[in-house]
Amino acid sequence: MTMENEQQGMQQDQVAQQDVMGQLKKIRSSLRALQDAVILLNDDDSLEWWNQAAEDLLLLQSNDKGKCIFDFITVPEFRQYYQSMTKPNDGVHMASWRDPKRYLKCELTPFGDEKLLIIYDVTRLHHLEQMRRDFVANVSHELRTPLTVMMGYLENFSGQPDMPPHWQRGFELMTQQTARMNRIVNDLLLLSRIEIEETHELHYIDMTKLLTHIYDDAQAYNTEYNHSIHLQIDTYDGLYGSEMYLNSALSNLVINAIKYTPKGGNITISWARTSDGCQFSVEDDGIGIEPQHIARLTERFYRIDKGRSRATGGTGLGLAIVKHVLYQYDANLQIESTEGKGSTFSAVFPISHVRTAAPL
Repeated sequence: MTMENEQQGMQQDQVAQQDVMGQLKKIRSSLRALQDAVILLNDDDSLEWWNQAAEDLLLLQSNDKGKCIFDFITVPEFRQYYQSMTKPNDGVHMASWRDPKRYLKCELTPFGDEKLLIIYDVTRLHHLEQMRRDFVANVSHELRTPLTVMMGYLENFSGQPDMPPHWQRGFELMTQQTARMNRIVNDLLLLSRIEIEETHELHYIDMTKLLTHIYDDAQAYNTEYNHSIHLQIDTYDGLYGSEMYLNSALSNLVINAIKYTPKGGNITISWARTSDGCQFSVEDDGIGIEPQHIARLTERFYRIDKGRSRATGGTGLGLAIVKHVLYQYDANLQIESTEGKGSTFSAVFPISHVRTAAPL
C-alpha cells in the first residue's frame, strides 16, 4: 500500500506540475501577443524573460538573458523610480532614450520573488495632454488683458460720487465678479506654469524661515476671522526645491483652513521630522469634510459647497495647485477630516528631498 500511495503521490505531483507549466505557457503566449513591452526581472535586476514588444523596444537578443535592466534603460528617471519606488502606483513617465518625440510609461509590479516591468507607449496621450495644457495657458493669458481693462474702468466708474444708487449696486457686482475671474485666471496660469515647466530653479529652502513668513501672512489674513493660529516647528530640517511654488502650495492649505473654520477657531501649523522624511501639517477645528468628497478634493474646480466657496473667494484650483507642486517633490497629500469637528491636511515629503542644512 505504501508503494502504491507513493506512486499515486508522484503521479499527482507530475499532473500538478504539468498544469502549472501549461498555465505558464498560456500566460507567456498572452504576454507575447501584447503590444506593450513586458519584461520579467529576477531579484538581482537581471532579465529573465521578455515578449516580442520588449525585444523590439530594447533591441534585445537571446544572449541578453541574465543581463541587468539598467544596461538597456539608461534614463535617470527610470533608475530613480526603480530604486526608490516612491510612486509605484503612478509609474514613471519619460521620453524614449532613442526617440525624444516618443514618450513611455514604466510600471513595476512585484511578481512572486521576481518583478514584472511593463512599458507602455503613451506618446499620443502625452501630446493630447500637452495640447490641453497649452490651450489652458494660452486662453488664460489672453484673458488677462481684457480683464485688466474692465477692472480699470469699473474702478473708475464705481468711484463717481454722482452715480445713481441702483447703478452703484450693479457696478459693485461687476467689480466682484471680474475680481473673481481675475483670481481664477491667475490660478490657471500658475497651474499651467507648474505643469509645463520641466525644470525650476532649485535650491535649499529654509523651512523655518518660510513657515514663519507663511504664519505672518496668515495672521494678516486672519484679521476678520479672529482665529487662534499656532506655529509649531519641531525640526530645523529644510527641503531642496523651488521656494516660490512650495510657498504657494503650503499657503493654500493654511488659507483654506482659515476660510473654512468658523470665527474664533483654532488652527495649528506644524513642521516635523518623520521616520521617512518630513511632514507639514495644518490642523483646524472647522466644519470638516464628508468622506465621499475627500478623494476628489484635488480635482480642478471641484467644490463641496459651491455657494460657500464663491462666498469665500475660492477658485476651486487651490488644492489642484497643491497636488501638482507636491508631485514635484515626490510628496503625498494626506487628508484626515471629521464632519463638524475639523480637518488635518498634511504634506509628507520623502527623505530624498530633505536637507539638514543649507549648502555652503
